[in-house]
Amino acid sequence: MINLVEISKTKKNRYLLIISNNEVLEKHIVSENIIIKYNLLTPRELTSFEYKTITKIKIEDLLYEKALVFIDYKMRTISEVKKRLKKEVEDEQLINKIIIRLKEQNYLDDNFYVKTYLNEKLEYDLIGPRNIKEKLIKKGIHYDLIDQHLIRYKEEFQYDKINQIIKNETKFRIKKPYKKAYLSLKQKLVSKGFTLKVIESALISNRDIIKEMIDEEPLLKRELDILTKKYDLSKYEDKSKIIKMLISKGFDYELIKKSVKEGTLYESD
Repeated sequence: MINLVEISKTKKNRYLLIISNNEVLEKHIVSENIIIKYNLLTPRELTSFEYKTITKIKIEDLLYEKALVFIDYKMRTISEVKKRLKKEVEDEQLINKIIIRLKEQNYLDDNFYVKTYLNEKLEYDLIGPRNIKEKLIKKGIHYDLIDQHLIRYKEEFQYDKINQIIKNETKFRIKKPYKKAYLSLKQKLVSKGFTLKVIESALISNRDIIKEMIDEEPLLKRELDILTKKYDLSKYEDKSKIIKMLISKGFDYELIKKSVKEGTLYESD
């Protein structure tokens, strides 16, 4: 004889069932769904079929509920849910069964996920298409599905976002030579996933805006003051080293020549 002896709620909509199976007490943690589905609200005798069914599906049902909690926290991809469930069980067949169930109930839809994710990034984030693609790949989305949606990320959107980034970066004086500032901006835009062609075009279009926020002469003077404490401008080799160092720091060559007062190094110019 199999009897449900006791039912008690634990936490997170879980219930502890104490079942007497031929006078041997067993403990089973089940979900609220099983309690309702099999009318386990009060102690009673269980049929052999009920007992076998409850013990068989309790793991699947608990995993399903964990998946729902995981999805409820924020929208997830199929791959993310699979990885989460693999932390609980190694049964691939059971995991796939739960994934199918979630898809049938419209809790999981990678196509909708990509569409929604892209809408959000286009609307609010200053990132480019390559960045979006890389993040979606990490979330387990197939390349073809990503490319299908990324067609919507037109070049004009990239220009708008890059222009906004440049505007943000030029709100205050830039304490770098123009070439260095240009390279820093370019690297930042590349890291944000914009295409190189659009980056180059946008930076050229905004060249005057960037230059307006840079005064190279005082920056160069400060660097030159530091270097002349170590090197002697009256010596050809030292002067050559200073010029090379200043060029490597991104200063304009003509401005460097002017600052070091065109010594014997430029007599042949």
